[in-house]
Amino acid sequence: MFLEECKDNFDTDCLYELLGVKKDCDAKELKKGYYRQSMLWHPDKSNLDEEDKKKYTVKFQLLNKAYQILSDDEKRKIYDETGSVDDEAGELNEDVLKAWRNIFKKVTKEDIDNYMKTYQGSEEQKKELLELYARFKGDFSKIKEYAIGFEDAEELKAAFDVFIKDGEIEKTKKYEMSTSQKKMLGYKRKAEKEAAEFENAQKDDASDLVALIRSRQKERNSSFLDSLEAKYAPSSSKKAKRQ
Repeated sequence: MFLEECKDNFDTDCLYELLGVKKDCDAKELKKGYYRQSMLWHPDKSNLDEEDKKKYTVKFQLLNKAYQILSDDEKRKIYDETGSVDDEAGELNEDVLKAWRNIFKKVTKEDIDNYMKTYQGSEEQKKELLELYARFKGDFSKIKEYAIGFEDAEELKAAFDVFIKDGEIEKTKKYEMSTSQKKMLGYKRKAEKEAAEFENAQKDDASDLVALIRSRQKERNSSFLDSLEAKYAPSSSKKAKRQ
């Protein structure tokens, strides 16, 4: 179910919230919201590892589907009146990326990376972090799954500690519990484990590739030697005749 996927990945099944726009937004505002969100979750970012790329790919797909629904007057009307949508979210493929590039033709991979540089430390990022804090009532374990632009959990926590110190948010019980020394150590170990697994997977892929290349080289060498033998080595029948 498409809306369930939205809930699982963005903690909301409201398509307007998904794109960060108001329900009465016009086409221009809708497109702007889609652009902003899709740039944040675009799978072509250069600094993503394989695991993150998969996560971003799913989110990018859902954002695309949400925009396709809300940018169609008839589908948007049905959604507004009934809350229902086409459940076939579809797979992220070249067609989806092509559709995105048709909307934002001048956007390059470099633009995506530059957008992130501008986003990090901006008022926009701060606003979204405060919204995440309010949505999850300070539950850091959930917040870190949605916050982007931070190297690790420690860096993200440092940002919230500043907000708390400045009186912009209140430290909740959930925040205290989910940022305890034990919890933070757990986040760090999990991140290190995932990084190690990714690195090993890459090594395994490389080893498999080397083995495959060597195997094919061996096959080619064997085939080459067989052909030489067939061409130049005297057969047993010829030897018999000569004897």
